[in-house]
Amino acid sequence: MIEVDEMEQIQLEQHADAFLKREFGMPLDIPIRISKRMKSRLGAFRIKYIRGKPQDKEMEIVMSHTFINNNPSETILDVLYHECVHYALFAKNQPYRDSDATFIRTLDRLGISRTRTHMYRGESYLYECKKCRYQVSRNMKGYEKRYICRRCRGRFRYAGAVERI
Repeated sequence: MIEVDEMEQIQLEQHADAFLKREFGMPLDIPIRISKRMKSRLGAFRIKYIRGKPQDKEMEIVMSHTFINNNPSETILDVLYHECVHYALFAKNQPYRDSDATFIRTLDRLGISRTRTHMYRGESYLYECKKCRYQVSRNMKGYEKRYICRRCRGRFRYAGAVERI
């Protein structure tokens, strides 16, 4: 039996493969992974260089599970295609980073959104300062263990989960 995440992953791979063949004349030769831990990014093209073998690289496109569950398919595909452009330009030895002019021109030509165009939607965590009652919403658990209030330097406490729409 195929799980829902696995089905979504197969559909994303089919969309990405069709997009890359149509726009760049190349197939999708890397995996697409859906990450339940990814909260600060919506998607990412990752390159992992293998130590001792500079020519060998492991590449993948990672998409946020929370992002996929809380956004319409047009937005999901826009982010997926954005990551595919990173991959295609990297594979063709062209500038592929967000700030590169070639990358920006390619996005504009294809009508794909740039980085940080879409806002995070989904479950978020609310923290409150114990001293001054300042509240802050973050996408990560454990914020109260690592950070202090910028207003009064007090400690935070977890106040509950909220939905960002």
